[in-house]
Amino acid sequence: MAYGKNIRTYFEGSWHEGNLFVMRAADHGSWLGSTVFDGARYFEGVAPDLDVHCQRLNNSAEAMGITPVHTADELVELSMEGMGAYGPDSAVYIRPMYWALDGGHMAVLPEEGSTGFCICLEEVAMPP
Repeated sequence: MAYGKNIRTYFEGSWHEGNLFVMRAADHGSWLGSTVFDGARYFEGVAPDLDVHCQRLNNSAEAMGITPVHTADELVELSMEGMGAYGPDSAVYIRPMYWALDGGHMAVLPEEGSTGFCICLEEVAMPP
């Protein structure tokens, strides 16, 4: 569910404007729920604890049997790169996400190394 209108999505190696379609109907994450995300906030020119959120994303992925495709530092760097399109006074919700693309030999567990990835940045209104 999108809350804001000014959305950017990092997918397949580049930034795109808008709420991009990123998951296919037969992706393991779609039909068996093997997805993880973590959310962080950017406001007043800073993203406090973004590094901790990104590390928690990778930890959660590993716990779900999903192979992380970026280090926490790379996730921070990509997120901040995407933030360059927003003004310094913008409030943005940062959502890096992983999901499994394929199932393993028994289908229920994700196949190792079969990972979908995106970052969704969404400008949101800050409460007064």
